[in-house]
Amino acid sequence: MSQKINPTSLKLGILQLWNFNLPKYGKQFKNYKRRIQIYKYICYYVKHVLRSHKLLLNKINIRCINQQVLITVSLFCLQPNFNLLNKNFLLNTIFNWLRTPLILHFYQTFSLNSSSFLLSNYITYLIKEKNISAKKLLQQVYLLLKSQSKNPKLVYTISGVRIVNLKGFKIQFSGCFEASRSQMAKIIKCNFGSVPLTKLNGFIDYSSNTVFTKFGTCGLKIWLFYEFKSF
Repeated sequence: MSQKINPTSLKLGILQLWNFNLPKYGKQFKNYKRRIQIYKYICYYVKHVLRSHKLLLNKINIRCINQQVLITVSLFCLQPNFNLLNKNFLLNTIFNWLRTPLILHFYQTFSLNSSSFLLSNYITYLIKEKNISAKKLLQQVYLLLKSQSKNPKLVYTISGVRIVNLKGFKIQFSGCFEASRSQMAKIIKCNFGSVPLTKLNGFIDYSSNTVFTKFGTCGLKIWLFYEFKSF
C-alpha cells in the first residue's frame, strides 16, 4: 500500500508529521468542506471586486469570533491616488451567502515583495491587462524586486514576531507564452541572490499560479527567500 508522504518532509529530508488528520466521513468533514467552499467563494469574489478597482489582493484572513465573521483584507494599489471601494456593497453580498454578522477591515500594502501571492497577482495582471511579453515582464519584476530587497518585513514564527530581509528570489514561467512554429512549451527563469531550498534557518515564501494567455496555459512559480534580521 502506498504511503502518504509529507511533501515538506520529503523535500527537506527531515521527519515531519502532518498538521492534522481529517476523516472523509461524518459531520466534521461536512462542516470542514462547507468552510473550505465558503472561503474559496469569498476569496474569488473579493479578488474580482478589487481587480475592477485597480487593486490587487495580497492576503485575506477569515475568522469566526463570538458568532461573527471577521474578514481582514490586505491589498496593493496600482494607482498613486485612489478612493477605497464601498465596503457596504461587499458586506451585503457576503452576508447574503453566510447569513451571519460580518466585520470587514482593509489594510494597504506598499511593497510588492511583501508576499509571493501578491507578486503572482501582479504578474498575472500585467500579462492579461497590459499584454506585456513574458521576457520583458520578468526583467521588470527582476529590477523591481532587486530595488526593494532591503525593505524589512514582519513574519510570525514559533518564537514570536521576527524581522526578515529579502535575501534572494527565484521566478519560473513555463508554458506557451509566445508565438512560435514549434508550439512547444518553454521555461524561462530568473534568479537573484541566495536561493537555498534545503536550509531551515530562513523563511521561504512560495506561490504558484496558472495564467491563461491567447497562446495557451502557463504556469508561474515564485520563491522569495528571507533571512532573519539580528536585533
